[in-house]
Amino acid sequence: MTSKIGTEERPLRVAIIGAGPSGFYAAQALLSQSDYQVSVDIFDHLPAPYGLVRYGVAPDHQKIKSVTKLYDRIAEDPRFRFFGNVTFGEDITHDDVLAYYDQVIYAVGAQTDRRLNIPGEDLERSHPATHFVAWYNGHPDYADLTFDLSIESVAVIGVGNVAMDVARIMALSPAELEKTDIADYALKALRNSNIKDIYIIARRGPAQVKFTNPELRELAELEVTDVIIDPKELELDPLSAAAIADNREAQTNLEIMRHYAELGPSGRPKRIHFLFLRSPVEIYGDEEGKVVRVRLERNELRATETGYLASHGTGEYEYLDVGMIMRSIGYRGQPLPGVPFHERWGIISNEDGRVTVYETGEVVPREYVVGWAKRGPTGVIGTNKPDAVATVRLMLEDVPAITPADDEKADPEAIVELLDARGIKYVSWQDWKLIDAAEVKAGKALGRPRVKFTSVKAMFEALHKAIEALTKDILIIGGGPAGLYAAFYAGLRKMKTRVIEALPVVGGQLSTLYPELTIYDAPGFLKVGAAEFANALRSQAERFKPDVEIVTNRRAESVHVSDGVFEVKDNKGETHRGRRLIIAAGIGAITPKKLDNPSVRRLEGKGVYYALRERAKLRGKKVLVVGGGDTAVLWALNLKDWADQVTLIHRRDEFRAAPANVAELQASDVDVRLFHELKEVKGKRQVESAVIFDNRTGEETELDVDAVLLALGFRADKRFVRDLGLDMEKNYIKVDGFMRASREGVYAIGDVALQEGSANLKLIATGLGQAALAVNHACHDLNPEEKITPPHSSQMRL
Repeated sequence: MTSKIGTEERPLRVAIIGAGPSGFYAAQALLSQSDYQVSVDIFDHLPAPYGLVRYGVAPDHQKIKSVTKLYDRIAEDPRFRFFGNVTFGEDITHDDVLAYYDQVIYAVGAQTDRRLNIPGEDLERSHPATHFVAWYNGHPDYADLTFDLSIESVAVIGVGNVAMDVARIMALSPAELEKTDIADYALKALRNSNIKDIYIIARRGPAQVKFTNPELRELAELEVTDVIIDPKELELDPLSAAAIADNREAQTNLEIMRHYAELGPSGRPKRIHFLFLRSPVEIYGDEEGKVVRVRLERNELRATETGYLASHGTGEYEYLDVGMIMRSIGYRGQPLPGVPFHERWGIISNEDGRVTVYETGEVVPREYVVGWAKRGPTGVIGTNKPDAVATVRLMLEDVPAITPADDEKADPEAIVELLDARGIKYVSWQDWKLIDAAEVKAGKALGRPRVKFTSVKAMFEALHKAIEALTKDILIIGGGPAGLYAAFYAGLRKMKTRVIEALPVVGGQLSTLYPELTIYDAPGFLKVGAAEFANALRSQAERFKPDVEIVTNRRAESVHVSDGVFEVKDNKGETHRGRRLIIAAGIGAITPKKLDNPSVRRLEGKGVYYALRERAKLRGKKVLVVGGGDTAVLWALNLKDWADQVTLIHRRDEFRAAPANVAELQASDVDVRLFHELKEVKGKRQVESAVIFDNRTGEETELDVDAVLLALGFRADKRFVRDLGLDMEKNYIKVDGFMRASREGVYAIGDVALQEGSANLKLIATGLGQAALAVNHACHDLNPEEKITPPHSSQMRL
């Protein structure tokens, strides 16, 4: 069964394969659009995200790497989840993603080098540049490679930015490298390097180079390396001169190179040489099969029919003695299992981002591609953003016509259960941030940006160490009065504690349903506002910060136990860990029922509200309240003396609200319209009017309003309880005199608990007492030397 997709109840589920720049930009485009409610899961083969930014951008280019701050902000969206250390085609298959997601985006980049296809290319010390780049950047799949840096000369074939990075890294001094995040083993190897001459070889001329002005200009900053260019190498043929007449970047490159040519050698120990209009035609090895020489053919440029200046060999040859070859003439992608591939172009077969069958051109439903895997290895990191936006636009156009995944498998927890069942140790975004913090901390001690972990094993070891340090004594699910008071008492008993609250604010029903109402049975108060009381409880608990921590907007989705530790996974995929668990979830995580209406979604938070924390913002406004329950009626009554005008519409002629509240409503000056429903909310940037209609006659009326308050009811979710297999009575968790549930280490308090031989009064007062009982027992249970009976707070110096 499949519900209508793209709604709050059933979001459009999208899987992105690859957590590099194009994958993050695709996620950003999906999360920022307003046509559909979406949920995005991004998978990567490695535990660390960022793809080419982490493992491709040169370690001395930290400014470029700072783009990851944007990706971090994207990942903070609660609709985004990261699954690292998950390999497509092995851990999850092509069939899996199509079964568990409505749409899938491939953002896998171009992983391999193009070959020279010349004799001797596979000799020892002849390497793809991508391998060297991945090696010095600490890519776990390449960390075990070795490069013989005892040789004195290297030929780098190619004149793109990657070729320049490779040449520059070999030309940097140890002191320069020590300021970067280069892999430790690479730093050690390059510190002992014997390389003196680096030759950058281009098959075409200086006017056709692909590297950028900054890449060329920064060679002047090298501490121990001269740039050597024979002025004759920079002489342009008429066709090249004409081709770059209006190309400012090419002209600037030429000016910089002429400047280097004028400077000449200064006697520094290393040199970078530029050789143009030459193509390698054969690589020679010694008796051990190691590179010792390359034969180059001189070229000339000829215009093709399209005007492209192609290189053609002249039959004139020269030899260059070098001990290593770095091939950097372009990238190509690799096929993914089950995904159509264009072998000649080295990309996933597609039409503008829609995956196609290569042989027929037929569009493959629900599958899309972005980045280099879509268009080939062109452009810079930022080029991937408009590319991803274009693909996402097509995806959204296709939504009405697709056959989506079944609801059961589209449930966000379903893919987690699949990975768990297969024993896949995946890394969440929260896990990655712990690994990231450990790297940065290690780097800070050495005056470096970070010290990278260069193996998956090392990453998991760092993660486990961080997790152990962060594991709490007590986890409390629910930030209502009982949960907050339990947090206070835990702080009093010096327990490291975290409260996990599903809503943006604490207080449970007090803050969600009745924040402006008055409470008369709160201990110590003649009367107190509901929101005020909730805030007071929070302040009381947070006096014990940092030992007591309260996190909001985190709905508990599942609970598992591992080695005696409770692991609570929230709606963002983050895991919270504690040695004891107190369930104070009340009636469950409360989320408002939302209206499936585009005009309402567009203005949500801009005059359209499902819950209102402060009535003061509606002072003097014209307000439309929609609903027929107690929440709607009480809000209408609560606002009538604040707002300029209050109108309440209800689709029926009978209210669900308490009779006393309905009687007060009918006696008030609130404009009540029965048998009416909301059709549309209008306004450019804020609510300006609302169109309502009589559901008996269809007659429409447009009301001049400043705000629309939708009180359509709430959904209460405490499905995580089922994971624990607790003894239940109806919807209550059965507990003993110390509030212990049927599973060791689990306690329940407040509206969710039913104490043996008692009744659930659903009162704040009883919840507070239960909180003290549960925490004091948990404290003793964790530390038997601690008494259950706490010391009197009057004897403590707080």
